[in-house]
Amino acid sequence: MKYTYKTMYASPSLFRVRAWLLVTFSWIWMFIGAFISTILITYIVKGILTTDIDIISATLYDKPYLASYVEIVAVGGPQLAISLISRDDFRLYGLKREGLLKSILLAILPAIAILIARIVTGGGVSFKGFGLDFPLNIFYASLSIVAYGPLEIFFIIWLIVNTDTALRWNGEGIISPGLILTVLIFGLSHIILSARGGLTNALWVTTIFLYLSLTYKYTKNSIGPVISWTLINHQVLYLALGCLMP
Repeated sequence: MKYTYKTMYASPSLFRVRAWLLVTFSWIWMFIGAFISTILITYIVKGILTTDIDIISATLYDKPYLASYVEIVAVGGPQLAISLISRDDFRLYGLKREGLLKSILLAILPAIAILIARIVTGGGVSFKGFGLDFPLNIFYASLSIVAYGPLEIFFIIWLIVNTDTALRWNGEGIISPGLILTVLIFGLSHIILSARGGLTNALWVTTIFLYLSLTYKYTKNSIGPVISWTLINHQVLYLALGCLMP
């Protein structure tokens, strides 16, 4: 059944069950999918089927742009595929014209402030070229932007909507159980998934996603958060420029 405003409220019990199953799958798969995909990438690149973290880490360190595949497989990709197959109404996830200008203004202004602060303080990312030739450099630069920008935001918004549905949230107010749970789990999961960044990075991601999620809830539009996160996510800049630089 197509997931729209009309069908969701016409068959609430059916969609609550659907939402519970999809949310549970998504969180479990985020960890399992990342683990499996890194093993497969290591096997393809090095010809070694291993679960040794040091070997896997070395593979992604040598070819960091391959991490985009891991991101797509574990975060955002499955949710987008499910929504396309189910023919979901993507307006549920804030992809619409209504509230667009307000969404962009609220999301972009803090992003600009963050970028200016990084320039002024000299903080940011140290860049190096990955030595990719044309057209692979364009392909992987584009892939990294999509994977670590729009898809991550879609993953968060998708989980907020489905978690609220599963928990029978009535939709009133900008703060909801789905928002709090999704942001906390995803943000703090970076302690494990991005161990090098540690707790500081996890708290930063949690804070940013809390603001962007509140922006989505307030404006009912997710396009602003998509643009904002794509601009300020270190990984997007690091991978995209690394792919394009000689």
